[in-house]
Amino acid sequence: MLYTSSLFRWLQRKRYQYEVTFSLYMLTPTEKFIFNSFLVLFLSMIIIAASLYLPEHISTIMRRAWFYWAGDETIALGTKSVLSSTSVARSIARDVGYGGVSRPEDVLERLGSL
Repeated sequence: MLYTSSLFRWLQRKRYQYEVTFSLYMLTPTEKFIFNSFLVLFLSMIIIAASLYLPEHISTIMRRAWFYWAGDETIALGTKSVLSSTSVARSIARDVGYGGVSRPEDVLERLGSL
């Protein structure tokens, strides 16, 4: 009983902080509903857009970083499918972390030996 009452008080406090922060306490219930609906819609659209487009954006950034570092775009595009394998990526990351692979040629040599 003690945990449920403290949880209920915590939720009431968070609701109060939310209403005070966004000045919802001065709105009518209908206006609160409209505001909260827009907020939920906006946040859900941001979450959906991030989950759909962020992975592709990150891979584009990684390809560009590889191009700036190695200087050859064909190498970056050719190794894209190979680097998607988790075991290969972990193996290379382990070698890079210990200083075993430090040049693009070493990375290609490591990929060729797999």
